[in-house]
Amino acid sequence: MAKQTANTKKKADFPASKAGKKSASKAAAKKSTAKASGKTAASKVASAKNLQSVQNAITYITGLMNDFINSENIDNTLNGTQRLRLFGAGVRNYGFIEKSWDIVRDNPDFRPPLFNAAQMGENILEFDEYRQLYFLLEKFLAAVNEAMLIRSDVLFREALRVYGNLRELSRARVPGAEPLYRALLQFFRRRRTAEMVDVEPSIKQLEKDFNKLIHGHADGEIVIKNEKPHLVGGTRKVIDDVHKGRAAVKETAEAEIDE
Repeated sequence: MAKQTANTKKKADFPASKAGKKSASKAAAKKSTAKASGKTAASKVASAKNLQSVQNAITYITGLMNDFINSENIDNTLNGTQRLRLFGAGVRNYGFIEKSWDIVRDNPDFRPPLFNAAQMGENILEFDEYRQLYFLLEKFLAAVNEAMLIRSDVLFREALRVYGNLRELSRARVPGAEPLYRALLQFFRRRRTAEMVDVEPSIKQLEKDFNKLIHGHADGEIVIKNEKPHLVGGTRKVIDDVHKGRAAVKETAEAEIDE
């Protein structure tokens, strides 16, 4: 009777321990799910705060830019011709300006007639402030560029995941996947534009096409014909039929050759 009682106790304890393990595993799963959801919510909040800070920075910098343009009376941006007419202040020119200012300041008797030395000193101080602002904006622009590069890398990798998924679905002949896959595939194909067809291929392009043909990476042919000049000059004909299905004949006039 004692043995039977012990066996019944063991049998009774076994389901209880099994149920306890199941409840413990469920609790652990709930905790991991809660942690994951908490991390996702925290990342969403951080992303929203980052986006808001960037939008605030754009608004603030736009206001500063407008104030600067109004204070400096800069109505329109200088074009290329106008900029060429102005003197810049690189290392050499700025050294010339500083040395001239030192001479004017220390030698009043050698100043040009009706020359305002005080105004020149104020202009130098303003220019130094502009230069410091320019260097600061360069650093800020470099930081923004790095942030853009990091975001673009993330976005491109996500786009690659979309592309790879559509490629697999298209290979599996899932209805509607092939046109979507081809819409993304065109970004990985290099096609010749109308301008490239009308212009004779460069030597570098011919070398690339030649290497593709030699190694069997492309179909087609390259034919180069050179006609020897008899009277004035000659022409060279290049047929590059590597990338396209039909040959394109291009002619260019060479320099005149005297007999």
